[in-house]
This record gives sequence, C-alpha cells and structure tokens, in this order.
Amino acid sequence: MAIGSDSGGGGGVKRQRVDDRCEAVASDAFPVDRISALPDELRLHVLTHLPLKDAIRTGALARGWRDLWRGRWAHRASLEVHLRSHDDLGRELDVLEREPRPRRRLERFSLVVDISNLKSSELRRFLDYAAECGVEDLHVEMLQGTIASRLNFHLPLSSPALACLSLRHICVSKMYHKGARPFHALEVIRLASVSFRREAFREMMALCPSLLVLDLRCCSCSGWVFDRLPPNLRSLTIAGCDRITSLDFVRVPSLRSFRYSGCFSNLPLSIPRDAVLSDLYIQLYDSVMMKEWHIDKLRKSLPKDLSRLNVLTISYKALTGASVLSVDGVSAQLPNFNLHGLKELHLLMLQTKAVNLANLYLFLKTFQCPNLERLFVQIKAHRRFY
Repeated sequence: MAIGSDSGGGGGVKRQRVDDRCEAVASDAFPVDRISALPDELRLHVLTHLPLKDAIRTGALARGWRDLWRGRWAHRASLEVHLRSHDDLGRELDVLEREPRPRRRLERFSLVVDISNLKSSELRRFLDYAAECGVEDLHVEMLQGTIASRLNFHLPLSSPALACLSLRHICVSKMYHKGARPFHALEVIRLASVSFRREAFREMMALCPSLLVLDLRCCSCSGWVFDRLPPNLRSLTIAGCDRITSLDFVRVPSLRSFRYSGCFSNLPLSIPRDAVLSDLYIQLYDSVMMKEWHIDKLRKSLPKDLSRLNVLTISYKALTGASVLSVDGVSAQLPNFNLHGLKELHLLMLQTKAVNLANLYLFLKTFQCPNLERLFVQIKAHRRFY
C-alpha cells in the first residue's frame, strides 16, 4: 500500500510539471487570444456589427465564442411595426427617431401599413431607419388598396446588408440613380401583388447579382420578360402574374427549382436545356385541354435531362397529356421525360372524375417512376392552388 501511495503521488507531481511545461511552450508558440478574454458584454458588442452569417461563424474561434451570437441582439432581434391609425404613425416614428446613434443592428424589420394616409416621405423615414440598423430581412406590406397604388418602394434606400426582401401590395419604382451600388448580400426576393414597370424589374435584377431565390405571386408588369435574371438564380416561382410576354430563362443554367402557375399555350417558355432541376411545379389555367402539340411544346421547353428530379407537382390539365403519350412508341420520343429519380408526385385536381383518375393511371404507366415514395392528390373547389 505504501509503495502504491508513493508511486501515485510522485506520478501526479511529475504529470503536473509536464502539463505546466506544455502550457508554457504552447503559450510561447501561439499568440494570446486577447479578444476572447474580453467580457461577454464587449464581445456581444463586436457581434452586433457583424452580419448574421459572420456572427454565427465566430463560434469556431474558441469555446468561449460558441453560441455567443444568439445573444447579440438580446434587446431586440427584430422589430415589427403595424400602423393601424394615424396616432400609431406619429408615435412609432417618434420612438424610432429618439433612439441614439449609432443604431444597433436589426436582423429583421417588418412594416405593415393599415392606414390610407401614409405619405411617401413617412415611408422613407421608416426605410431610412431600417437601413441605419443594417437590417438583413426587410418586409413591407400595404393592407389598404388605395395607398398601395400611391406609394413606391425604392431598393437603393435599403441596407447594404440586406439578405432577404419581402414586399406585398406596393409599387416598385424605377430604382436607378447616380451612384446606386449592387446589393451583393441580397439572396432572396419575395414579391406578392406588386406592380412595377418593365424597366424597374430589370433594374432590380441588375442590382441583385447574388440573388438565389425569386418568388413572384400575383404581380403585374407591362411587357414582362425574364431575359435578364441573375446568373446564379437557383429557385424561381411565378404564380398568377399578369402581362407576361415571354418566359425565357435560357441564361440561367443554375436553376434547380422552377414553379409556374398560369397560362401556357400562348407563351414562349424556355428553361435552360442543361439545367438540373430537382423541383418542378406546373399548374396550367389554359381553357383548352393539353393536346399533342402542347405536349411537344412542353417537352422542348424543359431541360433535356429530368433524371435528377425529386419532386414533381402538376395540374390535372397536364395529366391529360398522358392519354396522348400512352400510344405505343410515343413515349420513346420523349427522352427528357425520364422520371426514374422521382420520389414525390403531387397532383392538383379540381375533382375526382373517372377521366382524371384514368389519366393518372396512364401517366404512371407511361413514365414509370420506380423510386416513387410519396403520392399526394390535392383536390380543390377552386382553380388557384398557390
């Protein structure tokens, strides 16, 4: 017992000396991380000046930085302003303008207007505040139809750190002005019931070279064309939009998700032939059924290889094309309709008539989806599914 006790004690002392020497060597080999020695309050202040993505990445610096970013805006990570009366308007503007400068960074700023007397200058004051806070997620919505047609949104007035933009029921003005700089951080744009001119849309796309997601629903634009989309766009949604003259996306080979809801027969649709789609949504409102020439037109509009498609959503009118393709030998002429990688099939149907069920059977028989895991049939009493 005595031998064991002495041995254990001596070994512990030796290990302690070795550890001390290792720490001394390590401290000489690597510079001291003085910024990690700062109090949490100061480090949180540092994080408030970083975009959200960069603040999260600081967790890899040292153990003391892990999850510290979660508290960088403990006072207010987001701000939502809902104007229900003119009194709300004056009170909210006074509160925001009394905040000391420099402003603390905001992750999200939402402005919902439910009054009809908001002026353009007052809207600009809200947007200026959001820009001063370096907002990354901006949402602007007008609930009054009369004011929606009078107010314009100006993208160059937004924060350079803006990563996500959501607009609803508002006009987008011509945005070019001398000195306008691209929004390199902007990756997501969602527009609902937004109206703008053709030039304004082109300028918006030109100012957003890093855009990855573009979602357009019930928007209106005179002479709308999509020939100048950002080169790295990966997801595109067009649902219920008016006055479209061309759906030409040949210059966007990076497209991975395409969702379209609208008419098809009179529009030139062209998706890059070399695009690798994983998600495809087609909801057609044409008054005529899908005849053979429509199917051939659709085939030429889609990429040449659909083997990597995972999710497919089609309307009952597109299903009627299966009755045309069920003839022996016709499906062999459609090599790009290879759906062997399909895992989810969503069918949008107005009613379960026998002819619709028959077309579903013919579709599955013609295209054969050996890896299909989930089949969803959505029945609606109205035509709009989005």
